[in-house]
Amino acid sequence: MTMTDFFVSYTAADRVWAGWIAWVLEHNGYKVVYQEWDFAAGSNFVLEMQKAAAAADRTIAVLSPDYLSASRFGASEWAAAFSNDPDGMKRRLVPVRVRDCTPAGLLKSIVYIDLVGLDEKAAEERLLDHIKGARRKPAERPSFPGAAPAAPGAFPGLAGRAPASDRPQGYMPKIRGTTTDRERRQFMRDAFATIRRHFETSLAELARRSRSVEFDLAPVDATKFSVEVFVGGKSHGRCKIWMGGMAGGDEISYAEGSTSLYSNSVNEALTLKSNEELALSAMMGLFGGRADDGLDLKHMSAEQGAEYLWRRFSSTLER
Repeated sequence: MTMTDFFVSYTAADRVWAGWIAWVLEHNGYKVVYQEWDFAAGSNFVLEMQKAAAAADRTIAVLSPDYLSASRFGASEWAAAFSNDPDGMKRRLVPVRVRDCTPAGLLKSIVYIDLVGLDEKAAEERLLDHIKGARRKPAERPSFPGAAPAAPGAFPGLAGRAPASDRPQGYMPKIRGTTTDRERRQFMRDAFATIRRHFETSLAELARRSRSVEFDLAPVDATKFSVEVFVGGKSHGRCKIWMGGMAGGDEISYAEGSTSLYSNSVNEALTLKSNEELALSAMMGLFGGRADDGLDLKHMSAEQGAEYLWRRFSSTLER
């Protein structure tokens, strides 16, 4: 195997994150060894990992609670990179934190790239900037921390009026703010990313609890992914989730029973509640029972919207 830039070490629960990291790096000119792309069917998985790690200049460790506590091979993979560069001068080990966790032991001493809570654009910029090792001086002058901002000058038209505290306090109408188009679109993009992460972690937990369950979560692109669950090797449930509805738009669409990329039929769509409020609303909301237990389907946060769609999908596995 020829020398490569990076070997990506990860656990199954973070497969989507690992694939995204590998794709971004290769798209920007790096050569990456990634299990799902490079390990041929029938090959010895452990030997392939050993060869890939040895041939790579650097190892990326995709950090998450599962990687730190449950990965059978992750520890040996990052430890091999660490042993070849214990003082970190060659930057052979590059941890990338994708879910909230706290590295301990030897990993605690290695500076990691933190992608937790970032949107896709910011995560890509941070990943590439840190990989290059360039100095990260901000482009704009920081605000001065040593003085409180000066109070603005009084508006001249208020001369002769009593101070606000002395004026009668009658009824004052509540004026609603209006969110911008950019804020609404960013909220929906962040909500879609939250839904994808929720499905990823929930499927991994389902597979951990039941040995008969396997799953395939396939990110098609930044705005669409599909899911298929197998029980005892047989397909038991499928869905796809994507940004945009049958005619496009900013809604998040959900379809059961198919992972076809060419059908836009939907079973549910999450839209913005209103132009004034960044909250999700289920267009159909016809799925009853435990799905809407504790959820206001007309007013949901991104996390609640993710839980609602997961409950819809997971209920199909009980049939």
